[in-house]
Amino acid sequence: MRSRLRLPGAADRVVLVGALGIVSAVSPLATDMYLASMPHMAEYFGTSAAAVQLTLTTYMVGMALGQFLLGPVSDVLGRHRLMVTGNVLFLFTSVAVVLAPSIGLVIALRVVQGVSGAAGIVIARAVVSDIADGRQAAKLFSILATITSLAPVVAPLLGGVIATVAPWQAVFWVLAGFGLVMLACSVLVVPETLPSARRHRGGLAAAARNSWIVLRTPSFMAYALAFALAFGSLFSYISASSFVVQNVLGFSALAYSVVFAVNAGGAILGSLVNARLVDRLAPATILLVAVGVLCAVNVGGLALIAAGITGWPTLVQFFVSPTCHGFILGNAVALAQSRVPGRAGAGSAVIGLLQFLTGGLVSPLTGLAGQHTAVPMAVLMALCSTLAMTAALVARRLTR
Repeated sequence: MRSRLRLPGAADRVVLVGALGIVSAVSPLATDMYLASMPHMAEYFGTSAAAVQLTLTTYMVGMALGQFLLGPVSDVLGRHRLMVTGNVLFLFTSVAVVLAPSIGLVIALRVVQGVSGAAGIVIARAVVSDIADGRQAAKLFSILATITSLAPVVAPLLGGVIATVAPWQAVFWVLAGFGLVMLACSVLVVPETLPSARRHRGGLAAAARNSWIVLRTPSFMAYALAFALAFGSLFSYISASSFVVQNVLGFSALAYSVVFAVNAGGAILGSLVNARLVDRLAPATILLVAVGVLCAVNVGGLALIAAGITGWPTLVQFFVSPTCHGFILGNAVALAQSRVPGRAGAGSAVIGLLQFLTGGLVSPLTGLAGQHTAVPMAVLMALCSTLAMTAALVARRLTR
């Protein structure tokens, strides 16, 4: 068995995973926080809403490509310097966006910001894989998911307040401040967890070879697809929930915020319970049960919505589904990473790429039938969770 770097105590693990959670929260903060300020940006630059929305698209593209590129590179160069460099670049691009004279330059800067922000996400997962395996890794990934789950709750609320009282530049000043916090975490808290003796030799060619080996590992891909498809189910809900809760269920904007926060709390609760449950049950068993419940709830929800039955049954589905993800995401990542020992960066990169591709694919599909129906969302939630269940079963069979 290959040796692993072990942290000396529980307190150090808590501090490290907390720092990794802060670094991993960059994506929802840099996407959700400035949505309410988009009209102000369009007015400021004298451009169209589509041009401003392109700043979100380019950021997501940069985030996906950055994870896929930087993960394998960290297996060759190490974790610490790459994470610090990414955080420095994220800080500088956040300030540059504020000072940009044109929307075209903002669009270009958001690509760079996405790539640099990806460093924290992909390397954070690799660091956890470096320092832990098995049940301990599943527990740490669950704690990491708990911390990062707070960001989608805080970001829209904070962004709405900023859009109400300050110009759009204030959002990116806040992001620059967050970039400074990330930089401090990476410099002062996150150590180098991949010693030189365990790094892959051969430069970029070795990084590319690692990615290819990971992609050709069936058990890893099955668990990674289970993770990505489960995330696709979650993102289908996130993308359409505002329209469904307000236009279909008839709730106010304020009530929707409360519903969304409560459901996010379910995801956090699931992650916390899972962190304790993995001490007693195998992560693979928890994953299969959770994906099974997710599939049953979403298929049942689709049947009810197709029959015209909404209201409280839909709200129950919206709570149970994110709660299931608290038991799925951490275990799926831990199990996937365990299938590619020695290639944690490349494994994390592939997981991140599949996650963002799936989320980007389902997001526009939820609105195909307009803003006053929940059917496309329900179909995608049921389809993604069914496919995730299939992938989890295949993964279990392959690991046997």
